[in-house]
Amino acid sequence: MRHRLSFLLMGGGNLGRAAAVVNFPAPHGMEAVTLFPGETVPFGRGAECRLRFGYAPQPDRDVPRLAGRLVVSADRVFVENTGSPGHRAIEVRSAHRSVQIAVGEGHSPREGRFDVVIPGSIQSWSLAVTLRPPAVASQGPSGDDPPTRRFALHLTGTEQKVLTAYCAPLNEGRLEPATHREVATALNYHPNTVRECLYEIWAKMFELGIPMPEISDKRNAVVEATRIHGLLLGQ
Repeated sequence: MRHRLSFLLMGGGNLGRAAAVVNFPAPHGMEAVTLFPGETVPFGRGAECRLRFGYAPQPDRDVPRLAGRLVVSADRVFVENTGSPGHRAIEVRSAHRSVQIAVGEGHSPREGRFDVVIPGSIQSWSLAVTLRPPAVASQGPSGDDPPTRRFALHLTGTEQKVLTAYCAPLNEGRLEPATHREVATALNYHPNTVRECLYEIWAKMFELGIPMPEISDKRNAVVEATRIHGLLLGQ
């Protein structure tokens, strides 16, 4: 896995610095997309949507083909409901409040983590948005020397067990982390459960600004970040 360190590290600089990540339910299981400032990202059931859900294995026809868009700035995400007349409102939920967004309207939450909920006939579809905290300017030469920055990754008991299981093969000499199925078998969980748990850990790392390899396989990104930063040592 050492060759992956040659990839751009998320959080390693402001050039191409990601603004947010979104976890959402795809037909094959939990999926994630990284958002960058200036992007406009459509979501819904249609093939033109980058955040696409509710189209398989059984189409949820209450979900519009284009349900809305996420408009990304450097430190905020604007949620727009682009549905046609007759479509239902979408909801933005955070830890402190819930906001209904009517057709043709939008909202930009202040919170660093929130869910965009799109009602459907099969289920309510949730996009979990996590924003990267704004970069903090370093002190000038005349200021006091700031304390060393330490990453404190707070995991639930289940998340810690899942992360440990993904990392286990590296301790045995393997070059790749455990697969979703291997972790599920080891912990007696469903593969979708461990996948969702892994993506939540990935979102937590992003929220904390922990540098991670910019690679599509979240298993490798999370396990490599855990290894090089010694994150499990502090649990």
